[in-house]
Amino acid sequence: MSMRKLHTHEAMLFALLRASLHQKETETSFFKGVSPEDWKACYLLACRQGVMALAWDGVWKLPDALMPPKTLKITWGMAVEAYEERYERYCRTIDELTEYYMSKGIVPVQLKGVGLSAYYPNPMHREGGDIDIFTYSNKKDVLTDAEANRLADQLMEGQGIKVDRHSRKHSNFYYKGIPIENHKTFVDVEWYRIAPQVDGLLKKMLVPQSTYLMRGENKCLTPPECFNVLFVAFHAAQHYGSGLALHHLCDWAMVLKRCGDSLPDELTDRKFRKAVAAFTLLCNRYLGSDGKEDKEAAGLAEEMLEEILYPKFVIGSVPVTGKWNILSYKFRRFRYVHGLNNQVLEWPMWKRVWESVVKKLCHPETIFKTFSE
Repeated sequence: MSMRKLHTHEAMLFALLRASLHQKETETSFFKGVSPEDWKACYLLACRQGVMALAWDGVWKLPDALMPPKTLKITWGMAVEAYEERYERYCRTIDELTEYYMSKGIVPVQLKGVGLSAYYPNPMHREGGDIDIFTYSNKKDVLTDAEANRLADQLMEGQGIKVDRHSRKHSNFYYKGIPIENHKTFVDVEWYRIAPQVDGLLKKMLVPQSTYLMRGENKCLTPPECFNVLFVAFHAAQHYGSGLALHHLCDWAMVLKRCGDSLPDELTDRKFRKAVAAFTLLCNRYLGSDGKEDKEAAGLAEEMLEEILYPKFVIGSVPVTGKWNILSYKFRRFRYVHGLNNQVLEWPMWKRVWESVVKKLCHPETIFKTFSE
């Protein structure tokens, strides 16, 4: 796989991430003679890709003469400081939820997010959105796993917290202002052809272990390494065509470094394995990883990188007006996203069409909606 010709600000960001992820000196050659506009573009790209705080660690490894302009440096530093405060809140929250649920006979295992941040050299700088937990029974003679999962939601409702149960995969609620997803399954078992097999394998692998956060001040339960290899890879594959970003690749780079890339032998699906190989190639070429390479995935890897940096369609908004234009845009986006997604995780078109029709019938107000879908 040949290196893609990168724009200056893209090459800068990858250099910052390589330094951050692998605790190396930042490669200064990428920063000599760059303009303030290049630095601004680099920062904005880092923000869009969910790696702003990670890139900051690479900035601080640069000599003073190659640092970003003072104004941008202050803006960047303040954004990182705000994220660090948010990360501390997340750590305290998952610690509190873990202790509370365990006292009720419920095991809350933290998926990705704060738990996975422990794989990073600077855990505080792995950016995340919500807190994903998988809850099941710790007292099988008292509660079944399904009962424990429902109880987890009911306990929140007992505190006056609204719980949204619209999803088959997980419920949603806000705990002290932080979004929580309480998973019933690990993946969307009714969508992708291999999803039921993947979910079953993940359940077999789930032997929770204690992970200590914030220098040992907070604790949560996390899955073992073999679980994270499969889960992180599948999660990233689900996002291809609908939001795959550099923060997904950074997670995979850290999983490669910590756990390797061995998938269960039973999982023989060629599309998914090719996707995982493409993630590894991208991490090797652009993020400094040293994973096992499969050259047959090179073409897919390049297509993935292009979609990450320059997605053809905007996810979450519709940049057109007028009912006909909105419908046309959504139809073209639907076909395009399905085509990309189906390259890595087989999802029959009829099933996807049916899911979309049901969603629109249940929520007709979304047909012409142009944002936050």
